[in-house]
Amino acid sequence: MNLLAVIFFTVSVQAQNLKLPKSTDLTNASSLVLPADKAGFEKDFLAALDPGSDLGIPADKLTKLIGGNKSYVSDVMGILGGSESNDSKLSKLTGKNKEWKTTAKSLLGDSTAGKYFEKVDKQLQSLKTKYQVAKLFL
Repeated sequence: MNLLAVIFFTVSVQAQNLKLPKSTDLTNASSLVLPADKAGFEKDFLAALDPGSDLGIPADKLTKLIGGNKSYVSDVMGILGGSESNDSKLSKLTGKNKEWKTTAKSLLGDSTAGKYFEKVDKQLQSLKTKYQVAKLFL
């Protein structure tokens, strides 16, 4: 009887394993193109980068950050809409992401930038279910 209980417990625990996405899921052809709702993706992506007013960023820096975010989103849209290979697109997106983070850190300082990036990560979480390509920015 104990052996039967152990077998049942083992089977039920194994049945509850989560299936994590493979790294290749992020680089397949469908994930490195613009979503069908291009305007919606651009608007939602830009909104996810919005720092809001709770971080205490001075107005002049906030204006520069928002301008940089618009440029970053425009660049991302151009890369995803391009005809390059997936490897090339992924390389360019990685470079743009590093550039965006470096710019934000130099503008806001390490402490505020860290808080900003945490906020952006939380705001991007909701996009990954709506747009597969958003997984690249988490």
